[in-house]
Amino acid sequence: MKKVLFGAMLLLAVSCGQEKEKPFIDVQAHRGGAGLMPENTIPAMKHAIDLGVNTVEFDLQVTADGQVVVNHDAYFHPRYATRPDGSLIREEDPKEYIYMMPYDSVMKYDVGLRENDRWPTQQHCAVHRPLLSDLVDFVEDYGKQALNYNVEIKSMEGELEGTAWPEYHEFVDACVQILLEKKLGDRLIVQSFDTRALEYLHERYPQLTLSYLTEGESTDVEAWMSKLSFKPVWWSPESIEVTPENVKWCHENGIMVVPWTVDEPEEMRRLVKCGVEAIISNYPDRLIEVVR
Repeated sequence: MKKVLFGAMLLLAVSCGQEKEKPFIDVQAHRGGAGLMPENTIPAMKHAIDLGVNTVEFDLQVTADGQVVVNHDAYFHPRYATRPDGSLIREEDPKEYIYMMPYDSVMKYDVGLRENDRWPTQQHCAVHRPLLSDLVDFVEDYGKQALNYNVEIKSMEGELEGTAWPEYHEFVDACVQILLEKKLGDRLIVQSFDTRALEYLHERYPQLTLSYLTEGESTDVEAWMSKLSFKPVWWSPESIEVTPENVKWCHENGIMVVPWTVDEPEEMRRLVKCGVEAIISNYPDRLIEVVR
């Protein structure tokens, strides 16, 4: 029988004001641990599970035929992508948008063989972008315990919305339909930078646990929260935004804090001292070494 993870206990500890000498920190593998394996792939999730993470974090896009795939950008990024004919996608090339391709075309692009300067220690293997349903099925079958999921819906405003990526209502509905079919319960967090998507999620799918992603140098958490009509369960700021004071405010208001994307041990230790509940890292191996 799989062990149920920290979610309910963590909420209880926060609400009751309990403190421990060494608090539990949820280790979240960013895109499956992009510093170690090809990002947003099943091999990355497998490696993260083998390391002992609590939560896998990944991103969602939608194809022309309505399939939900695991990918960060709306297009195939030149950092990692190789075309079906073996040619490399370059920075100067026109963007090749996933929403403009059916999935049988998307899956022909390799996203794991190219070396890149951003993550020089990343292992490489031939791999394609998986369907959301296939990735979740793999994690559920492979994990030795019930893993948590922190899943980002990558909707955004822009003149190409509805053309190069879905309009946000369509985007949310396509992703949530699959997520709900998997019956992940309180092991699922849905996150987004897009406040429109978060408002729609809150209204249309009140059963979901939501996380508000923010980016920038502002430490004013109240200003961030004023952009929403509700208080999310999680605040997920860029790590430079986190202070002991805004973490305290979050806890006083029933909000947990999960900073991104934290790769240096010194910053990990600072965030633990600030009182965060979870940390997202491209290097979950480093994070595990620091917090455990």
